[in-house]
Amino acid sequence: MKAQIFSIGTEILLGNITDTNSQFIARRLMENGIDLYKMETIGDNEKRLYNAFKACDGKVDYVISSGGLGPTPDDLTKEVAIKVCDLVSEVKVDEYSYNKLIEYFNGNEETAKANIKQAKFPTSAIILNNPIGTAPGCIMESSLGTKYILMPGPPNEMKTMFNNEVSKYINKIAIMKSKNAKIGMLGEWDMARRMDLNCTHPTISPYITDEGPILRVTAKGNSEESVDKELTKGLDLIKKNLGAYVITTEDIPKEKVLIKLLKERKEIVSTAESITGGLIASSIIDVSGASDVINESYVTYSNDVKHKLLNVSYETIKEYTVVSEEVLLEMLDGLYKLTSSNLCLASTGYAHTGEVYIGILYNGKKYTRHLKLNGDRNRVRLRAKNAIIDTAILIMRGDYESNIGF
Repeated sequence: MKAQIFSIGTEILLGNITDTNSQFIARRLMENGIDLYKMETIGDNEKRLYNAFKACDGKVDYVISSGGLGPTPDDLTKEVAIKVCDLVSEVKVDEYSYNKLIEYFNGNEETAKANIKQAKFPTSAIILNNPIGTAPGCIMESSLGTKYILMPGPPNEMKTMFNNEVSKYINKIAIMKSKNAKIGMLGEWDMARRMDLNCTHPTISPYITDEGPILRVTAKGNSEESVDKELTKGLDLIKKNLGAYVITTEDIPKEKVLIKLLKERKEIVSTAESITGGLIASSIIDVSGASDVINESYVTYSNDVKHKLLNVSYETIKEYTVVSEEVLLEMLDGLYKLTSSNLCLASTGYAHTGEVYIGILYNGKKYTRHLKLNGDRNRVRLRAKNAIIDTAILIMRGDYESNIGF
């Protein structure tokens, strides 16, 4: 079965609000094994909306929309769907829906009459209750067999309606699940070079998130057992081809992996950050359990603070510049003397050029990496943070020197 999702509203096209409804609906369709054909945003324009709905008629099993069910003249979704389904002659006021409007407005019939278009439906439509808003949804079927499922735009109303009402009418034709493998240090091209990403049963797709690269494994089948077997097959294939670069296949942040390693060994981490400006420490502290493994962290942004707190010499800065391996090594030494932490993490760099040095001191041994990162200022800083977390995990696992060719 196929579906198409529409988010309705000029305010979405203008960028005034973010469409989170389509993401939610897409996930629920995936859970039911229904293939999503397309997602589209349409403004409050009757002709465009009619043409868009009509183009789907008979080509997909479900057209699912959110938005445009309000009481004002620019709320057109239901009226357009009625025309597409050729149900105009069936339209009348649904008494139950109208009485719910009166109830919603505390018995004020005048206000309810001003919203009466929200209570008008074709007699053949399935009306979907909205317990937290004024706009009921509905399901209409065209002569070509496409079901038009219309829901309100406010996300809390739409989600409640989908969970309580729509889910009863969506045919679950298969089980579909996804799992993610979070990868360290590799880009999409490098992952593609190391393994075949064109496989099916299961499918393996790369994408980039704020945590870095991810390989998403998706499987579809008729039973939980068969789907889980396919997912395991895909994850095993990723581990076989990417080895130490696989940070985790659990649904947890990479920082959680680092915290687990530190907890198991009863070790402590500290950071001295210049270019990352506290991002490294913050990303660790964001995760539950961080208080067991981090006691202190320092943002050493200026040269004077690097000298004052970490004892980085002005001579080293002058000779090699502040963005250099030499300065980074002195930052690590200074941080260790200050904290005696098992794991010391340090960063320095130029956000505007993408030149970054990251350094790790773990149980007396130092590791440094020189990176050239693309992106704007904040993107460079985020990527630097990700790189040092990934590298620290590999070092602690004992995988860095034996598997990583830097």
